[in-house]
Amino acid sequence: MDFSLSREQKDIKRAAAEFARGEFKPELAQECEFNHRFPRELYEKAGGLGFIGIDYSEEIGGGGMGVMENVLVIEEFCKADSGLGMAIHLAYLPAKIVRIFGTPQQKQKYLTPLTEGRWVSAVSFTEPNHGSDLRSMETTLTETADGFVLNGVKVFTTNAAYADFFIVLAQEDADAPPGKGMSTILVERDSASWLEGRMEINEIPHKMGLRTTSSGEVVFHNLKVPKENILGERGRGLLNILDFLDESRIEIGAQALGNAEGAFLKALKHARERRQFEKPIIDFQAIGHKLGRLWSQIQSMKWMTYYSAWLCDNRTEQMASAIPLFTSMVKHHVPETAKQVIDETITVFGGYGYFLEQEVERRYRDNRIVEIYEGTVEVQLNNMVRILKKLNLDFIRMNLI
Repeated sequence: MDFSLSREQKDIKRAAAEFARGEFKPELAQECEFNHRFPRELYEKAGGLGFIGIDYSEEIGGGGMGVMENVLVIEEFCKADSGLGMAIHLAYLPAKIVRIFGTPQQKQKYLTPLTEGRWVSAVSFTEPNHGSDLRSMETTLTETADGFVLNGVKVFTTNAAYADFFIVLAQEDADAPPGKGMSTILVERDSASWLEGRMEINEIPHKMGLRTTSSGEVVFHNLKVPKENILGERGRGLLNILDFLDESRIEIGAQALGNAEGAFLKALKHARERRQFEKPIIDFQAIGHKLGRLWSQIQSMKWMTYYSAWLCDNRTEQMASAIPLFTSMVKHHVPETAKQVIDETITVFGGYGYFLEQEVERRYRDNRIVEIYEGTVEVQLNNMVRILKKLNLDFIRMNLI
């Protein structure tokens, strides 16, 4: 049983940390926060240094590695700054669906410019009337002689204002039961790629946090796209999304992990340096014990996230059915625990923690969305109960050892 990172993984983690420390300037983070601006210049630099698409094949410009290496990069980016780190990760995360289900031609067309930091991806799943219920889609996909026609409305599409392509989930078979008859299709932002119709994008402003990204409503008006834009097997759209979420939820957990670690490091430094009653506040038992508990919580988040990433990269036939259990566990436990950790770091700072200058309040706001997107905490718990009802008891017993 070896819990250590490989030399290559340590190098990746170190390189990501050095890049983030050098490029994620506080003044840039605040400028992007105040102006609600995506840090495209950082995204392009990250792509140029190979941090984007680490789990894509080398033939299309990726690193040929796995989820674990992605987790290490995301953790370090978000440890350095929550807003900048999350924005960069969310710009390339949706394209993972193309990596899993795309044809060689689709991978070359969409993923190569993405790994170079030139293209940004987006997913459009959520609809106004259905929220977490992905089994029900009002957006329709109709086949014609030379393409497909999209009609419908999607909300909460991250990167909507500047994404170069969107992965859209739509109902193709109107008579299919809930969750069936759906397909995923690629839609490029460039109108020259459309056969006819239009796509309308409306920004949803005034978010609580993560103001370094765009969140928008995407409306399809008889938008006709070529047949080669269908992604994966037709009618398997929801299953495509669920397979994607098994990996993406772990990486979302890495966002929360990095956010909490960054907040803890700032609180620890403050507790060592801040003096009250002629001694550092870390010497007061209330503060010292608090930091000790936070350290323990962070370690639980780290190893749960790392182990789940390792399972995805080293999946066996025996573990395949249990991987969704672990990914849902990461997605509910890590963001919830990170919220508690960051909240307590604000307490360590006292009144100063309530202000933007110390950054921890922004981490709290940025991290709150991690409990919601890619499936809410409540959805994850539902998933876990459904899987626990079916798993072999001997398997469960062995994983409790």
